[in-house]
Amino acid sequence: MSTPTLDTMATEQLDLHFRQLEDRLTHDYSGITRSALHDLVEHERSRFAGARIHAFVPILVERAVRLTLTLPQAKHRKP
Repeated sequence: MSTPTLDTMATEQLDLHFRQLEDRLTHDYSGITRSALHDLVEHERSRFAGARIHAFVPILVERAVRLTLTLPQAKHRKP
């Protein structure tokens, strides 16, 4: 059995935050598939992959995704 490192714990915590974010987005944007929301979250999350500090990444990702979803040209709606 291995002891979790700070990096492992931080990654697990971030993953939890992003799952919760996807849950909120799914609730708030019911006209968009969960898969499309996940793709948007992952796209925005990847922009911060090289960040040295990750504490604010979930809120920055949430703001960026919500902004994207409010744009008139958003094509993530369910058919």
